[in-house]
Amino acid sequence: MTWRRVCLVGIAGLTMTVAIAVGQPDETRSLPWGPGLSAWYPGDAGIENHPSVVFADNFEIGEIDDLESRWGHVNNRQGRVMSFSDDVPDGSVGLRSLQMTATRGENSGGELYKTFDPGWDRIHLRFYAKFAEDHGNLSHFVALRGFDDPLPYPVGSAGQLAEDYFSVTIEPTTVETNAYPFTRHAPPGIWRFYAYWPEMRSWQTVEGEPDGRPNPYYGNLLLPREAAVAPRGEWIAVEFMLKLNSSPWARNGELAMWINGEPLVYFAPGTPHGYWVREAFRNDPYHPDARPFSGFRWRTDMNVMINVLRLQHYVSGDAFNSTQNYADNNPDYLINTEEATVWFDHVVMATEYIGPMAGTY
Repeated sequence: MTWRRVCLVGIAGLTMTVAIAVGQPDETRSLPWGPGLSAWYPGDAGIENHPSVVFADNFEIGEIDDLESRWGHVNNRQGRVMSFSDDVPDGSVGLRSLQMTATRGENSGGELYKTFDPGWDRIHLRFYAKFAEDHGNLSHFVALRGFDDPLPYPVGSAGQLAEDYFSVTIEPTTVETNAYPFTRHAPPGIWRFYAYWPEMRSWQTVEGEPDGRPNPYYGNLLLPREAAVAPRGEWIAVEFMLKLNSSPWARNGELAMWINGEPLVYFAPGTPHGYWVREAFRNDPYHPDARPFSGFRWRTDMNVMINVLRLQHYVSGDAFNSTQNYADNNPDYLINTEEATVWFDHVVMATEYIGPMAGTY
């Protein structure tokens, strides 16, 4: 990738130098690269004051018990999942991050769950994450969701069609589904979207239609064309953008992903080119069945807005079993079969592109 540096003049005559990438994949060419509004706030200091920022938390204030007052719902089973850590990303002006540890046989990790009223039609979410050097498999990660009237706590609805809501999770997976046979990756895996919405596809038939068996709908799988590995032992800036459809009938919703300021995939009307098989969109423009992506009809009710943030580290018993299986078959791979730890920091939601912290791209 080639970067070109340009100088911009902005607020109150201040100047900043930003990097613009050239030669990026066609489907992401219209997306911003490198720093965004974060460029005005080195180390994220004061970023919550930007007019486009609607929520920010760098975990510098209060104790673990105080998270509930800022977020609403906290899942910290027996107080043994969450703690503060002095491990922070390079360039941070903060002194601590939020650590979540899932322990096999004791808990499945934890989460922070925040609702907003009324919500937005378009949101960027950027957060920093670091997986432990011995992290294994996980089940689900960080999500944006939308309801007409969201409950202040999560409610399970897996297996059913999302008729009146949407949910988009960005998470690592060990299975690359863009081509068959699927490619397997070492845990924690590669980045994907896992999404529910009213026009989602069923896993039960090749055409994506249910066939009468129970639980016909689980999250649809949408991946970058090129596999993007979720590294262990290093901080990364994760960002995704969710844009809702403009009318109940329109399929012009969008979804995009960035890692460390590099756009990896952009789903919008006409892009990328690929094809559906069961619940997975295969991002393969060279396949004979490839067609332009149709866009998303995220909602059929305009009262449904982006109004839930779910900062989650969910590691189920099945995920721990998969980790155990991988460890048994790959004895030279460093992996913890009893615990899985992740750190979060610098969570920012905004109505425009955020980008990684200034000076870190």
